[in-house]
Amino acid sequence: MTRDPGFGSNGTVGKRLLTPKEAAAYLGLKVDTVYKKARRRELPSVRVGRSRRFDVVALDRYIEQHKIEDLE
Repeated sequence: MTRDPGFGSNGTVGKRLLTPKEAAAYLGLKVDTVYKKARRRELPSVRVGRSRRFDVVALDRYIEQHKIEDLE
């Protein structure tokens, strides 16, 4: 599920920092949940001025670290 943060499929420079709304869509969570997890430092985020942004690579790492393995 890892995405290349450098270039998109159309050859343009990809977007590495996501807004909270984009991060919520990426993770399948509500925006309020993303803000809450970021405030509690459960979800990796960075501050850009007064805005909070989410690094796609860090989110992918978060997903991998919190993946539940099947018992099969």
